[in-house]
Amino acid sequence: MITTDRWTGLFFILFSLYVCFESWRLGVGSFSRPGAGFFPFYSSLFLGLLSLILGYLAFRGKVEEAESWTDVGNTVTVSLALLGFALLLTWLGFVITTFIFILFLFRAVEHRAWLFSTGTALFISAAFYVVFGLWLRAQLPAGILER
Repeated sequence: MITTDRWTGLFFILFSLYVCFESWRLGVGSFSRPGAGFFPFYSSLFLGLLSLILGYLAFRGKVEEAESWTDVGNTVTVSLALLGFALLLTWLGFVITTFIFILFLFRAVEHRAWLFSTGTALFISAAFYVVFGLWLRAQLPAGILER
């Protein structure tokens, strides 16, 4: 596992350097006036930092052995939920689709109680709408709420 983490860390460090370079060429801009490369540049910087940490821990031997990957059912469930999210996003809209997606993940994958799942899904979808829809003024699909 440590050898795999070393190669993974190295790969993502190189990948983040490439994305940083290409994003810089697009134009990063500033925080008040972001350019086309703003989000990819800072995302790849963060990815590079995490990759450096992974590589450092792997070379120091501090990475713990991972559990074997045996639960394919949850992976398929989450993958199908993501597909459903993508298919329903335009029709239902961002807020409703996000609420249903988070509620489904908490109930079907995490097996949480209805009250906790509903409350958390409501909070997350509302928080995403406030941040992206109101604060950042991103154009989110309104779906059936627009009609």
